[in-house]
This record gives sequence, structure tokens and C-alpha cells, in this order.
Amino acid sequence: MSNVVSQYLSKLSKDEREALETVRKQILSLMPEAEERLSRDVPFFYYKGKRAVGFRSTKTHLSFFIMEGKVLDTHRSEISDYDNYSTVIKFNPDKPLNKNTIEKLVRARMEEIEESAQKSKRP
Repeated sequence: MSNVVSQYLSKLSKDEREALETVRKQILSLMPEAEERLSRDVPFFYYKGKRAVGFRSTKTHLSFFIMEGKVLDTHRSEISDYDNYSTVIKFNPDKPLNKNTIEKLVRARMEEIEESAQKSKRP
């Protein structure tokens, strides 16, 4: 696990830290080869060199990001219970993201990255 992401999490309140640590562990269990990095002070997980997903804490909520591709558009109905738009799902520690939803989103983003890599290899 990345020291910079651990340091980021250590600065949060206990509830926020626990909620995001749960998301972090799940992401890493689904893509153990992911590289954790901070980008503009936001923890992101890179898969095969591409930014896959990320999370952060703000004053009013927690966020789960999928910054590229069509994954959130494809799964919009599954996240309708959460405030969501374009590239982010907002949630709170007392109403965390459903683990099955996180799994579907992370796996879909991984597939999207793999498909993109395959297309770029074709002549």
C-alpha cells in the first residue's frame, strides 16, 4: 500500500478514514497490481498505467471517482440512490457505497482499460 495514500487517510476523521479505507481495501483486492498515487491531492488507483478509480474526502461528503470512460454512464441506475454526476459518486460514512456496486464499477473500469489497450495494439 502506498505511503502517500496512507498519509492522506491519516489526516481524516475516524469515520471518513474507516469508510475510505474500506473502499481502498476492496479496490486493492480487485486489482492487487494497482499503483496508488496522489493526483491533485486525490488518491487514485492506476491499472495498466491508466487512472482507473479514486476517492477523496471533502468538507461535506466523500467521493468515489471514475474519471474516464463510460462506466458511470453505463451503471447510472445502480448508483441512483447517491448524488452522482459525470465522474463522481458522492456518499457519506453513515451511508457507504454498496460493496457490490464498487466491485461492478471497478471491474467494469478494468475491462474498459483492457479493451482500450487491445484496440490500441491493433494495426
